[in-house]
Amino acid sequence: MMFLLALIPILMGGGLAMQTAVNAKLRQFVGSPYLASAVSFSVGALFLIVLTLLSGVSPFVSLTTIATNPWWIWLGGLLGVIGLTVNLLLFPRLGSIQTAVLPIFGQIVMGILIDQFGWFASPREPLTIVKVIGLVLVTLGMLVATVRFNHATAEHPVKGLWLWRLLGIGAGMLIATQAAINGHLGTILQSSVHAAMVSFTVGAVLLLLLIAVLRVPTKPLQIALQAGRSYWWMWIGGFLGAAYVFGSAWLVPQIGTGQVVVIALFGQLLFSAIIEQFGWFEAQAQRVKLPRLVGLLLMLVGVIGIHFL
Repeated sequence: MMFLLALIPILMGGGLAMQTAVNAKLRQFVGSPYLASAVSFSVGALFLIVLTLLSGVSPFVSLTTIATNPWWIWLGGLLGVIGLTVNLLLFPRLGSIQTAVLPIFGQIVMGILIDQFGWFASPREPLTIVKVIGLVLVTLGMLVATVRFNHATAEHPVKGLWLWRLLGIGAGMLIATQAAINGHLGTILQSSVHAAMVSFTVGAVLLLLLIAVLRVPTKPLQIALQAGRSYWWMWIGGFLGAAYVFGSAWLVPQIGTGQVVVIALFGQLLFSAIIEQFGWFEAQAQRVKLPRLVGLLLMLVGVIGIHFL
């Protein structure tokens, strides 16, 4: 049973890798990354609302539940949006490689801290020597698989470079915190799908407000709807993101935040390599080279050490 639970985050991470490729295609048609993200969040929220209703649970939250529980359990959607927005700000300043690596490192560190101290009502999973070795292997493998010995940075010098780098790590820490919060929210609401729905709905509303404040043009959506006849799959990003949030809310109370985050990151990098290798979702096909394979193997060994030993 525990082995099967460990496999699920790999699929969750794979869904995130596919979501990135799918949303990149959607962005080609709508232009704005904020608008593409808002569409993705809105689709995911609607999907989770329907799923919540089909499960026989009311999508609303009682005033008693709001008043008698910690205020931070409602922050999951906000943290997700902040993490997404920070990535959008980092990309033109730090380049794609650092924008990918820094938040991943932040997720790993925060996930381990949450497990170590039992923050956000997560089950405590104290560090052991074997887990420390596994964590080192995962981190090393992640760097090898993502950076691939490429030391390229942004095209132009960046003012306050280290502050932006720290912001990237912080964004990853917020994403890991979101997983822990949604896990506890699912326990309180006695429904993981309801917790995921609340988180996604809050995120969708915040992004729609951001679009209104920034006055992002929405006319490109008409072009995207027409193109959707040929590229139907570019609308599934919201479903994939919703599946990740739901899976996190369900698994965190059972196996801990750190293990969910680390195993999902392995799945994310693994499926990213597969997408690149075969050019799925019209991504540019690139042969996966030996350094990435070595990095993924190191991550796999580290995940086994963290979870099973």
